[in-house]
Amino acid sequence: MRDGWYGLAPIAGAFLLGLVACSSYVTTVQPVEDEILVKLVADPLAAYDHPVPLTVQDLTAILQHVQVEYKAGWLQNFLTGPLKAVPLFDPESLARVVPPLVRAFEEANQHDRIVFYIADRRTNLRREITSGTLFVTGQLMHISLSNFRNGVDVIPGVAAYDRDSPGIAAAPQRFSMTFEPAEFVLDRTPGFIQEVFGATPPSLLVDYRLFLNSVSRHADLGSSPAEAIPSP
Repeated sequence: MRDGWYGLAPIAGAFLLGLVACSSYVTTVQPVEDEILVKLVADPLAAYDHPVPLTVQDLTAILQHVQVEYKAGWLQNFLTGPLKAVPLFDPESLARVVPPLVRAFEEANQHDRIVFYIADRRTNLRREITSGTLFVTGQLMHISLSNFRNGVDVIPGVAAYDRDSPGIAAAPQRFSMTFEPAEFVLDRTPGFIQEVFGATPPSLLVDYRLFLNSVSRHADLGSSPAEAIPSP
């Protein structure tokens, strides 16, 4: 869906709060809800290889192997060592976000990239968001991540900017992305500016066709994809 979200029904109750001042001015706080949204964003200068015929099983197999690793400071590295990588999507979020992503890949044209936004309600006035972009060129799937479990406070009278601009980091974060097995990743070492200042969102280039072919070959030999290529 261009210029609009492939919306999934919220699964948390809405919270509404009115703040009334002496001047009778009233503002409302937007409801804090769990939601998963996917949309197509036109990029006229781009030339992607869309549409892409993926099944829910295909995309699930790809995304469940993507992990995120926070970059610890030198003190934390000294005290605890590197932080352990965690899955990009937990099983529940993965099951909910994949179907609209598959539909978006089917409907995208060569100028459309796919944007996703996931909000997890933490309190009545706070949510954590994960958002990013997907697109395909050749047999490479580009996965870019702008926010990962990034905390956002709801402020009365301020629009939900993170929902309207999911490609922008809601707050500074330092993390990297990995894919296992690493043999399916095109190695693209970030430059100095990107590494130090985070000039562009972390991203992965995965040879998704080679990966899916490998999964299929193992399945033909009688082992399941999960047995052939275990989840991290």
